[in-house]
Amino acid sequence: MKNENFRTWFILLSMPISMLAIFLLDKVDWGWIGGAVWSFGFAAMYIIYAQNKKDVAMWRFVLFTIAAGFTELIADKWIVDTHTLFYPQDEPFLVASPIYMPFSWVVVLIQIGYIGHLFHHKFNIVLATIFTGVLGCSVIPFYEYLAIHAGWWHYENAHFWGIVPRYIYVAEGILMLSIPYLFDHTLRQKYGMVIILGVLQGLVMLIASIFAFHFFS
Repeated sequence: MKNENFRTWFILLSMPISMLAIFLLDKVDWGWIGGAVWSFGFAAMYIIYAQNKKDVAMWRFVLFTIAAGFTELIADKWIVDTHTLFYPQDEPFLVASPIYMPFSWVVVLIQIGYIGHLFHHKFNIVLATIFTGVLGCSVIPFYEYLAIHAGWWHYENAHFWGIVPRYIYVAEGILMLSIPYLFDHTLRQKYGMVIILGVLQGLVMLIASIFAFHFFS
């Protein structure tokens, strides 16, 4: 099997497995430790895959999403300061987020971003952008639902759709709109530029959060 085909199946299969993992971690009631195990574990899985397969494209996606995940700490701090997002206080933090948070974004951005990347090359950038935005506002809130039940964080003081705030649905749709374009560019840039593109994605996540909160909270 070619590297690209193997990578595709590996990432696509990892999505339902990662969802099942959150469900099982909820059952063992590990709280934030479960979040750390999930985030570090699945991020490490992608890194090990990239290393073992010598998959340059996967390495670029990993580097991009790590840069985006750490930059997203700014957005997370902003949301925490709105007093709508709350984390358990007995866990280690980076800025205002759990220490594992950047790596949880590595997992989610690789999974959904890669689907958007495939859609881009099957169709076109416009359809891929729309499709990835729809995935963002449907799949990521499902992860939120599982994470809330597992005790990784919770929300208050907002308008809710179920147990997830309305503005989170909107923000997570908007923040994924840039992914097909940026993912495509990571494949053609030097590693330093890949990091810059990841930082840019993290700033998109901040803008999406601010916009969604002000208009949909």
